[in-house]
Amino acid sequence: MNHLGFRLRRPTLDDAQAVCDLVAICDTEDLGAPDIVLNDVLNMWSGFDLDHNVWVAEDENDDLVGYAFLEEDSEEKLFSYGCVRPSARGRGVGAALVAVLEARALALRDESGQAKRLQGMIPSTCNDAVALFEGLGFTPVRYFKRMALRLDAEPASGVIPEGFFLEPFVKGRDEQTVYEAYTEAFADHWDFAVPSLEKFVERTQLPTFDERWWIIARDVEGTVAGFVLCRMSDDLLYVEHLGVCRRYRGRGLALALLQGAFASSYHAGQFNVSLGVDAANPTGAYRLYEKAGMKPENEISIYEKTFPISAS
Repeated sequence: MNHLGFRLRRPTLDDAQAVCDLVAICDTEDLGAPDIVLNDVLNMWSGFDLDHNVWVAEDENDDLVGYAFLEEDSEEKLFSYGCVRPSARGRGVGAALVAVLEARALALRDESGQAKRLQGMIPSTCNDAVALFEGLGFTPVRYFKRMALRLDAEPASGVIPEGFFLEPFVKGRDEQTVYEAYTEAFADHWDFAVPSLEKFVERTQLPTFDERWWIIARDVEGTVAGFVLCRMSDDLLYVEHLGVCRRYRGRGLALALLQGAFASSYHAGQFNVSLGVDAANPTGAYRLYEKAGMKPENEISIYEKTFPISAS
């Protein structure tokens, strides 16, 4: 326990529910509504190094007041997230969490001999977090909008462009072809780090994965032209990735895939749909989602700090 009344430690799986509750409280405070369930934490932690890349802060009553993780996205990019319980803000918890994230970034740089970029995600309206990041030399590099739609009535049937058809993903058949389409479709997106096939396929091995929420668009020859990859939680369908391969763009496939996901969600009894979109996406995704009836709810800022190789 430090003089500020909290301590940092590594979490165990027994902390997953408390971390979920903490993030939900912070989401409600900063974004207006929670956006996490226990399975989200467990799914993330299944791919994290809990002993080196995840931290929790707890107070003198052993209650969690802070949480942070670092994800090694690529050889040079590190992505991080952190949050502090609203009642514990102003006590140095956030600064302590950013300090361990920076220390880990430095350690990974020194171990690899590769310069690192550490990114952090914060709500754009959270002034304390903005001041903390900017005071430590982080700069804003991108803004993402959270968009949502309430399906109060059965959505209109999407028009599938001539020469294409939609079908659900099938495990054991579609991993390679959807992976190839995914890496092609997102190649021109900001800061896209190409995952390995093994890392991509891990998502289909999670206990919560359901093939119904991964929808594929194929051309008449059976080639994957586009996809919408979603996950269903207790309170909404979250659209994780919507992509169309470059040579098939401009034909209405993206809208057809999105509307197909809306219809599937509605018929499953889930009427809330949500997604995050890069406000500067060059493919016009933001306009597409507006056309589909989605509305922006809040904004997330991505801040970044570079840790170059030390001069010898």
